[in-house]
Amino acid sequence: MRQDGLTLIELLFTLLIVALLLGIGLPSFSNQIQSTQTRTSAIHLLESINTTRTLAVSQGNRATMRHTGEWHQGWQIFVDLNDNGLLDEDETLVSEANPLKGVRVKGNNPLRNYVSFIQSGESRYVGKANAGAFQAGTFSICPELGGAGYKLVLARSGRARMDTLSAEECLAL
Repeated sequence: MRQDGLTLIELLFTLLIVALLLGIGLPSFSNQIQSTQTRTSAIHLLESINTTRTLAVSQGNRATMRHTGEWHQGWQIFVDLNDNGLLDEDETLVSEANPLKGVRVKGNNPLRNYVSFIQSGESRYVGKANAGAFQAGTFSICPELGGAGYKLVLARSGRARMDTLSAEECLAL
């Protein structure tokens, strides 16, 4: 009489091979997910900065992007009619970003609370309609669990670019 199937030893050997492959592949897969999540967050923040700048130019008024507690907790983009950097009742909320997951976002001192653009597309501190000191600085976007990240650099002209940060630079933040 012939029986088809696996012996206990064959089954255990197969399970051992699967466990080894998962043990080797899963950490690298987790790193890939974390890297993608960090890059996506940096791109989302960069796109929001560019949207705010475009809004200021197209509306002919100051436009501001302000965080909702901390930058990783999300932000709001609005036309800032009274140039105070705050979303007031008579001002229109254009866009609101959801919290970012798995990343830390830190703006240096000039970008600690907001990014604001005047109608020419230049980044300026709030307080005066089409004036104010120029606002330039950097955002650092790093994974919560360590690793390489990204830096968004806002130039005096209002343009922003994305650079990479090493894992060591992220640890120092």
